[in-house]
Amino acid sequence: MDSDKFKQQIIPLQSAMQLLADRMLGDVAEAEDVVQDIFVTLWNQRSDLDKVLNLQAYCLQTVRLRCIDIIRKRKRDAFHHEQIAYLSDKEVEMEVEETASHAALLDRLLDDLPEKQRQAIKMKYIEERDTQYIEQALQMSSNNVYTTLSRALQSLKEKIKTIKI
Repeated sequence: MDSDKFKQQIIPLQSAMQLLADRMLGDVAEAEDVVQDIFVTLWNQRSDLDKVLNLQAYCLQTVRLRCIDIIRKRKRDAFHHEQIAYLSDKEVEMEVEETASHAALLDRLLDDLPEKQRQAIKMKYIEERDTQYIEQALQMSSNNVYTTLSRALQSLKEKIKTIKI
């Protein structure tokens, strides 16, 4: 899909995408960020968009899935904060120290991975990016992304088995 076709077929869907994101998230600014991020993703995969039969449905489904990811992350974060609220100050301090210790260990383990594996793991599990984003950022096919993630996870599992806690 060339840029003119993209402007004619994708850009007019912005208001519908924005409305859906706003309704799902309840936050106009966050909805705008989601839609802008999706436009960048769509632009980067414009060569594949000619294969899509219904662009409107595809775009709206992409928005819906991205919003669901955000809502799930909110729920996880809220649950974690709720758990911490019931802990005493000493327990909170111990949990923070333990979390920092685990984060430092994870950083050391990630540093031992090859560059592409480290980047893929960080994008997927720390930044919570989708596979399409990782494909574009690392200039890899989806199969290569899955293989890279699989190898990285396997390597991390092996390293974790050798650690004595």
